[in-house]
Amino acid sequence: MAAIKVTLRHGLAGIPAKHRLVVTGMGLKKFDSHKLLPDTAATMGMIRKVGHLVEWERVDAPAPLGRLARKSKGAGSA
Repeated sequence: MAAIKVTLRHGLAGIPAKHRLVVTGMGLKKFDSHKLLPDTAATMGMIRKVGHLVEWERVDAPAPLGRLARKSKGAGSA
C-alpha cells in the first residue's frame, strides 16, 4: 500500500471550525507542516474536504502504521 504526503499550504486563520478539525485530524499543525498518511478512502475524503488548504502527492514509501498497530506491536515486545 502506498502513502500520501500531505502539506499544509494555507494558514488556519479565518477557516471554518470543521475544516480546522479535519486539518488537525490529519496531524497538520502549522503552515508548511507535512505528514505521511495511508492511502485510504478516509484520507482521500479528508483531502477533498480541505483541498484548498493542502497539497498532496502519492509517494513510494510504506504506509505508516496506525495507532492501534503501533500499540500492539510495542506491547508484544515487552
